[in-house]
Order: sequence, then C-alpha cells, then structure tokens
Amino acid sequence: MFGAPGPAPDPQWAAECAATFAQRITDPLFAAFVVDTGSGALAACAVATRIPRFPSPGNSAPYAGHLGSVATDPAHRRLGYSRACVTAALDWLAGEGCTVVDLYASADGRRLYESLGFAVRADVAMIWRAPSAAEEW
Repeated sequence: MFGAPGPAPDPQWAAECAATFAQRITDPLFAAFVVDTGSGALAACAVATRIPRFPSPGNSAPYAGHLGSVATDPAHRRLGYSRACVTAALDWLAGEGCTVVDLYASADGRRLYESLGFAVRADVAMIWRAPSAAEEW
C-alpha cells in the first residue's frame, strides 16, 4: 500500500488484489472511495465493507462496518485526501445502517482516525488465524 513499511508483497499479491476488487466492486456490501490525481493515477483510497450482524445488547443495527485499505501516495500526503476518503466511507457506512465500524490502524494513520472519532478499544480484542494462514503473517 503505497510503500508501507514491511516486507515487499509477493508479486502475485497485486493480481489477486485486482481480481478480488473486480469481483467485489458490484457487491452492495462493499464500497471504494478514491481521490484521482487528475491524470488517472490514484492519490488516496479507502474501502468500506458492511458486515451483517446479529443484534447485541444496546445495538440492534443490522450491520457492522469495516474500514480498510486506507492509503495515500507519498507524493499526495498531508493534503486531506485520506481524510476525505475515510469521511466518505464512514458517511456511506452510517447511511447503510452501520453504527459500529472497526479498522486496523497503522501508527501513521492513528491521529487521523482518532480525530474522526475512532477510539482504541480497552477490551481484549482477539484474533484467530487458521494454521495455513498463520504462515502468511
């Protein structure tokens, strides 16, 4: 994602990502928000997913939301583009019945997300990965 720190992705990643995006772009539970540079290149992006959920005490909303793939090309940082994409994604999610939205934030993005109302969870969040997927992380 625009030169994020970490190991370089497997070359097959771009092809898999493009195929998944092409498949999901017509899914009504998925939306992408982008800022174009004006020359057809991507300056910033964010994707949002509505996730059907069961009601829980105090929250009967039919969907939870997930925000991901937030990125800004280094040449276009500090211009408000990621903020615009994330705000549009949150507006869409709220309009589609999501009252809770989660994300996995990088240290670089944390200030932006906190300024938009995201909070670090105080409870114990846990994640499970299938043994075959654990090798990828």
